[in-house]
Amino acid sequence: MTITELRTLYRDDKLVEAIIEPSVQEGSWIVEFRHARGGFVLLTDSHGEECHYMDLDLASKSAMAVGFKQVRVEAK
Repeated sequence: MTITELRTLYRDDKLVEAIIEPSVQEGSWIVEFRHARGGFVLLTDSHGEECHYMDLDLASKSAMAVGFKQVRVEAK
């Protein structure tokens, strides 16, 4: 889901946590969100592709752009 779509879910209290974790692509990070009903929703671009970040700060900014004040980072 895109940041815009995720913002809507956040405003509707359907997302409970933002998580940054290592991607399968070496040296990059992905951002996902834990849904209130269980499961995870991945941050994607407008084409439905996973967003990969080489920089942890940029990944955090994207997660916070959805509305979260804190983001959990999973270590590699």
